[in-house]
Amino acid sequence: MPNNSIKDFKAGFNGGTRANKFVVSGFWPSAISSPSLNDLRVKIFASSLPRNEVGTISIPYRGRAYYLPGDRQYSVWAVDVYDDSNDRNIWRAFNKWKELMDGHETHQVSGNNFSYSNLQKTWRIRQLDLNGNDLRVIELFNCWPSEIGALTLDMGSVEPSVFRVTLTFDYLKIQSIN
Repeated sequence: MPNNSIKDFKAGFNGGTRANKFVVSGFWPSAISSPSLNDLRVKIFASSLPRNEVGTISIPYRGRAYYLPGDRQYSVWAVDVYDDSNDRNIWRAFNKWKELMDGHETHQVSGNNFSYSNLQKTWRIRQLDLNGNDLRVIELFNCWPSEIGALTLDMGSVEPSVFRVTLTFDYLKIQSIN
C-alpha cells in the first residue's frame, strides 16, 4: 500500500512546471521586415501548448458501441502580444503577412513569386524547466495568422496595448528532450 505522506509527494513531484517559463520563436515570410527573435521573446507574453485530439468512431453492434480511434484534429493556436512602436513592430508584421495571403483590395495572394506554400511558416514553442532548460519543444508546421485581434485604445488605461493573434497550422511535432 502506498504511503500517503507529504514527504513522498514532494519526493515524486520535482517542483512542477511554471506557466511563465516559455519561449516562442517563428519564421516570417521573406517579404516581411520581420521582428527579431528577441522581439518575439519579449513581446509574446502569453500562449498555451496547442490542443490536439483524436476523434472517435462509434461502430454499433447489437445494441452496444465499439469505439475506434478516428482522425487527429488540431485546434488553432493563440498568442498574446504586447504592442510596440519600434520599426520591427509585430502587429504591423502580422498584418503584412495577412495582406500577402489575401490582399484587402485585390483579394489575391500578393506578388508573382508568392504562393500559400511559401507564406506558411514553422513556429516553435519551448517550455522551460525551472533552470531555463528545454522541457518540451513543440514545432507547429505551416503556420499562418488566421486572425489578428483588436488593439484597444483607451485614454483611461495605463496598461500597455496588447493584441491576440490566432495562428492556424497543419500539424505539430513534439521533439524529444534527452
